[in-house]
Amino acid sequence: MSKHEIRLRRQRLTARGSDRFRNYGAVLQRHERDMRLKKILRVFTLFLVILIILVLIVIVVRIEKKAVKKNTTTSYTLSQKVAS
Repeated sequence: MSKHEIRLRRQRLTARGSDRFRNYGAVLQRHERDMRLKKILRVFTLFLVILIILVLIVIVVRIEKKAVKKNTTTSYTLSQKVAS
């Protein structure tokens, strides 16, 4: 057997191989907390994007109403001047 194989067998028999799984519960809790934080961040970002889109739509509608109102007022006064 080579030195490498002997070292691998020794690690397999000792607790070293299972050291990384000793705090599995803590790792799992941290993962769940991180996933929950990512979900909350995703929902908040989606809500923010929808809110920005709605605000932009309201601004565009108000600008269009003002432009239409200005055009109708201008054309109305022009038609009155021509008729007089």
